[in-house]
Amino acid sequence: MAPRTRTPSATDWVRPWLQLTEIAVTAPWVIGYRTVALLSGGVPPGAAARREYTRMWTEKIEAFTRAGVVAATTVPGPAAAGRALTPVRDRVRRNARRLAR
Repeated sequence: MAPRTRTPSATDWVRPWLQLTEIAVTAPWVIGYRTVALLSGGVPPGAAARREYTRMWTEKIEAFTRAGVVAATTVPGPAAAGRALTPVRDRVRRNARRLAR
């Protein structure tokens, strides 16, 4: 007997939509903070600013790579969308908390 598969319902998409909403609200704040820091940092940027710029790029690459791997290796559906968004959302949340200090 073949295993039964559950058909996704509209409510299964709530978690991925909430994650997207959180990213959409939080990311502009993080981008704005980093832009202000970039513009007020002076020329040439100091060591702390260079570390932040490097961190900015490496964490984006890491988060989107992890999201891509999850998206490519899971069965499509709302659960896969939620798992693929989690690394990006977690990174945005951690940056917002860290930069708010």
